[in-house]
Amino acid sequence: MRGRIRVRLLVATWILVSSCVYASLAVLGRLGGGASPLVVALAGGALVGFIVSELSVRWFDEAVRPLTDAARRMHEGDLTVRARVEREQDVGQLGAAFDQLAGSLSQTVGELRAERDLVSRILDGMQEGVLLLDKDGKVALMNPALREMLLLRADLVGQPLLEVVRHAELKELLDRARTTRTTCSGEVELGGLKPRRLLVRGTAFTQNMGGLLAVFFDVTDIRRLESLRRDFVANVSHELRTPVTAILSAAETMEMALARDPEGAKRFLGIIDRNAARLQRLIEDLLDLSRIESRELRLRPERFSFEPFATHLLGMFRERSEKRKIALRLESVKGLHVEADRRALEQVLTNLVDNAVKYCPEGCSVVLRAERNESPTSGVRLRVEDDGTGIEEKHLPRLFERFYRVDAGRSREMGGTGLGLSIVKHLVEAMGGTIDVLSAVGKGTTFDVQIPDASTRGREKSSSDDLTREKEDAA
Repeated sequence: MRGRIRVRLLVATWILVSSCVYASLAVLGRLGGGASPLVVALAGGALVGFIVSELSVRWFDEAVRPLTDAARRMHEGDLTVRARVEREQDVGQLGAAFDQLAGSLSQTVGELRAERDLVSRILDGMQEGVLLLDKDGKVALMNPALREMLLLRADLVGQPLLEVVRHAELKELLDRARTTRTTCSGEVELGGLKPRRLLVRGTAFTQNMGGLLAVFFDVTDIRRLESLRRDFVANVSHELRTPVTAILSAAETMEMALARDPEGAKRFLGIIDRNAARLQRLIEDLLDLSRIESRELRLRPERFSFEPFATHLLGMFRERSEKRKIALRLESVKGLHVEADRRALEQVLTNLVDNAVKYCPEGCSVVLRAERNESPTSGVRLRVEDDGTGIEEKHLPRLFERFYRVDAGRSREMGGTGLGLSIVKHLVEAMGGTIDVLSAVGKGTTFDVQIPDASTRGREKSSSDDLTREKEDAA
């Protein structure tokens, strides 16, 4: 640009000066020798034009250089630069306008960056997955939540959807949303390493923009809880129906047998009594389980000696165990003390010992072992061991589920409700402990319960709360 300006100034000045010199010489007639007025005029014009053009270009450079440097730096991304040209200069107004433009552009870009960062933080913080497809059906945006749901890598922008997620139902749903230009929703099942059930809602953009926005909701846990609720209602209905039906049938039969067969009526009365007791136990277990799961159960930890506590507990089963020739023993460390809720611990051990005595064959032994446990936290380790028939390995993962029975017929015959071990697990976890089961067919079963001291658990919870508050304050 500077070269073109220099040439134009040189030509214009040359023509103007040459014309003036030639006219002056011709009028005055002062040229001597053989020199032509035209040659002198052209030479003088060229000299003056060169000088004028060079000076003009240098002035132009000095005046415009701040604007040029500022524009170059803005192009490189520095929007804080300003030309800062004095208004008194010839390009002062241009410099002021340039500075205003730079300030406006810097503000606009700053607002756009703030909006972009806000949208990015929102997308990164969402638990729902977000997928944006362009008008060609290629991935334009995918937030971290969706990548985690689908176990995908980050560099997927620009790839077709089918190359990213090979799922026919999902593609059909999104294609329907794109075709109908309406919001379409549906649930899709995803297999693989992390099976998921996702609720997908796809919305197509307008005809001019094209593209499609899909939002994914992970409903895996919700559907699982709904299934558990249905199973629970079905199991409760079945468990309640059995004793109620037995009571009604026995009562109806007993009414007819009172006059004809008094001895038979007594048998039916016994049936009513047993099933009423079973119905009462089932209702009480359901209420206990409900209180524990809804966190209405208030634990009252206390420190007490374990040996007399366990001796009294085993004494409640002494008569039953002796009738079935089952040896019942306590093996506890001398002077062992426990810091826990006494009633909750009694219910846990009562249930475990009761199951061992109930399901072990005659001639077996049941041992309650207790020792101090210092790792990973201070507390006690309690084990209820028996050398009975044992439990098959396939049953162990589901042993603590509600209404799950290894032998349903035998359990109901012995008065079991199917809720005992579920209540045990919830009580142990409420006290901050853990429970595990080890068993092998023909070798017996061991329930291993580890319960931390209430004071230790309180300090850990307090430390955890303090750490959480410090993180919140720092944030």
